[in-house]
Amino acid sequence: MEKVLVVAFRPGDAPTLDPTEILRLDERLLRDLDATRYPGVSLQVSDDEATAQWRRGGRPGARQVAAVLALWTESGDDVGDVTGIVGDVWPDHAVSVVTETVPRWRTDRATSAVEPQPGVIVTSLLHRAPAMTRDEFVGHWRDVHQPMSLRIHPQHTYVRNVVARVLVPASPQFDAVCEEGFASVDDVLDRSRFFGADVATATWQENATTIGDDIPRFLDTGRTVAIIMREHRLRDFRRP
Repeated sequence: MEKVLVVAFRPGDAPTLDPTEILRLDERLLRDLDATRYPGVSLQVSDDEATAQWRRGGRPGARQVAAVLALWTESGDDVGDVTGIVGDVWPDHAVSVVTETVPRWRTDRATSAVEPQPGVIVTSLLHRAPAMTRDEFVGHWRDVHQPMSLRIHPQHTYVRNVVARVLVPASPQFDAVCEEGFASVDDVLDRSRFFGADVATATWQENATTIGDDIPRFLDTGRTVAIIMREHRLRDFRRP
């Protein structure tokens, strides 16, 4: 089974989809993507208001991440039916087969074509530091930053997606996608909660410095971008 990520972009001044448009897209994905071929389908849509609060305001860039569509299939080499659907909504998109690792797992795996999942997901398109090789980047993320993040942030889910091969390239091409699930948007917006999952040996302010100091050691901070998303889990072959 392979995981395919479709990252959709939109102009910075274009609005995100409203709830009716999201529902229409959810219904189309379920109707047009064969359940046998695509037993797992999940759509994340940008929460523009929450993301703007998190970034403390500022004007959006000329190109914004609009959505991330995740699919599980036996072969990711031919997903023309998927890109046809996405292209009708977001012509600017990238498609990659990724290697997924889930070090922290949420046990509640409910699906719904109508309601988004509770909480939010912080989804980050990661670009490795220019001086790092791919293996060095993955090793630092896995062995250094991830344990730090799992200790400091109050995530209920943590997913590493490392790009294995590119089907439709982004510009610039990212190296990986990180998905961090939180029970509440306030767990992200409130800095004392976002950096305060473990304050046994350090304050949340010190934790924030620890995370902030490590990020430029393995990421190109000028190109890496993080967005607060709402997830619509349409199919899940891993439900208990």
